Amino acid sequence: MYEGIRSPAVHMPKTMSDLVSASTRFPNATFWAGGTYIMSRHEYYPTKNSNDIIYLAQVPELKRINRTDRYLEIGSMVTFEQMLTVGKQVLPGLLYTTLDRSATMIVRKQMTSGGAICTNEIRLALPCTLMALQAEVEIKTCLGPKTETKWLDIHRLYTRQGRLQLKKNELVTRIRLGFERENFSYFISSGDPMQNPHESVILSFACFYNQSVINRFRLCLSFPTSLLLVPQEIDMMMQGTLLPLSSSQIDRVVRSVMEEILASSEHEIPPIQLERARGFVESAMHELNAQSLSER
Repeated sequence: MYEGIRSPAVHMPKTMSDLVSASTRFPNATFWAGGTYIMSRHEYYPTKNSNDIIYLAQVPELKRINRTDRYLEIGSMVTFEQMLTVGKQVLPGLLYTTLDRSATMIVRKQMTSGGAICTNEIRLALPCTLMALQAEVEIKTCLGPKTETKWLDIHRLYTRQGRLQLKKNELVTRIRLGFERENFSYFISSGDPMQNPHESVILSFACFYNQSVINRFRLCLSFPTSLLLVPQEIDMMMQGTLLPLSSSQIDRVVRSVMEEILASSEHEIPPIQLERARGFVESAMHELNAQSLSER
């Protein structure tokens, strides 16, 4: 049964220098974070073509959470449960809710920020929320004996269809969030993105307003295997809008989102995903109205 099976070699760097060296020597190796997604895939192992593994858990720089005057920086090997221990006073509310509603505590202790961002085949809740919060990611490029490091807006990691655009020699090392806090946030998901991704929908929404006037309106929708969408035109359309929203304004937001979903998708979207997305956006707008009215 196992004839011809190749066991992968596991490399365990303990410093960033070791990591760069390993990734240069073994360019086809798989970067391994928590492994919660990789190990759940059907027939992942054993196979005849098992890639070598570069295990990231022993690199201290990737496991740190730093707070400066301007930013919260989270290493790519920080687990969901570790992020939650930072607390609601530090984490944006939308991020805290997303982490708290992800999987079970046992799984959250293994799930890492970098792993959730860099999964190849699927876009789950964390990338969606980080895009709504306009997070940045640090990318380290390993080029032989030297490295290059740059910060990117997280949306530039993906195509509109949610495909990861990292190259083989690139690694996400940190996530960076500003300390400006959203006045209103809304997170909702439906369906089982691991078992039935073609039916699942995830929505993350962050709204910033001052004296009932919207100054930033950031909504992200994920159809896990086919679309990761931030409707930019709606953000611009809603700037300067006075809360609460009228029925016609809510209808306009819902209509614009649905039009952009249909325009951005490469394939026909199942009706259940379209209906869930429509309901999520409408529900988010009504919740935003309810909060703005309660503050009067």
